[in-house]
Amino acid sequence: MAEYEWDKKTERSLSNPTLTASQYLLLYSDEYNLMSDITADTSKNTLRGGFTLAPRDDSLPSARLSAEGGVNQRPSATLSVGNQLLNFESRFEDVPPQQGGDVFTSTLSGKAGPFRAFYSETDQPGNQGLERTNIGGSWNIGPAELFARRTRSRQEVVDPRHARFFQNTGQDTKIDTIGARGSLPLGRGMVSGGVDRQFVTSRFPQQIGQESRPMAQDSSVNVGAGWSGKAGPGILAMRGDWRRGEPSLRGSYTIQDLLGLGGKFSATGSYDPNRESAVEGRLQYKIPLGGRR
Repeated sequence: MAEYEWDKKTERSLSNPTLTASQYLLLYSDEYNLMSDITADTSKNTLRGGFTLAPRDDSLPSARLSAEGGVNQRPSATLSVGNQLLNFESRFEDVPPQQGGDVFTSTLSGKAGPFRAFYSETDQPGNQGLERTNIGGSWNIGPAELFARRTRSRQEVVDPRHARFFQNTGQDTKIDTIGARGSLPLGRGMVSGGVDRQFVTSRFPQQIGQESRPMAQDSSVNVGAGWSGKAGPGILAMRGDWRRGEPSLRGSYTIQDLLGLGGKFSATGSYDPNRESAVEGRLQYKIPLGGRR
């Protein structure tokens, strides 16, 4: 759950000087503060805000109701109740009908010492009755983290006009992932990486006359590593991944306020054989409207 500073009235960023955040104290008591906040980004024509019931004692639960949207952003709303030990979150996303319609997600998560766990359910009725569940957990061991998760999903993939020819009209997919990841300081930056093994099982619609549902299974090992840190006047970031037998590389170099005008210079490059353009590169210089703030 997000944390808020009660005395902060306005917030500006050199990378986005049009972003302002205002907070108002609505109710004060010995145990709780009730706050409202609103943030407007005029460069993207977006607005977000909400109400936060924050305890003065961290052992007590907190609650937050928030919403966001804009000219080029579909509205969404989130309700979150709890604390780090146990937290419940319910989220609604307004999705266009051509993309499956509205999405509803409920998540229960918790943390106790080095252990974390979560369980979530997602429903998108307009997307062929899509139902998805996620369950997982992790264990921090110093700079490393061991994790495991399982994702199950189901959709009705048979046209209703042909459903009478099937005993089962849905497609079910189960994805199990186990792995480890971590990071360590190296030089003037941090090196990070991870490895995981993924198992995928899919069951397809069963026609009348078939003894069992058609099934497919697959597994893969994925490895990734990278480094990010200070290099000269800027920040250098590099990463390489090996996923399902295909390598990919990407890197970036960023310099803040290169010309003394509050702007940001960035150079990026990537190699990914799964994209239409396997090799990409870009040079970019962004300067805030109105110059330095």
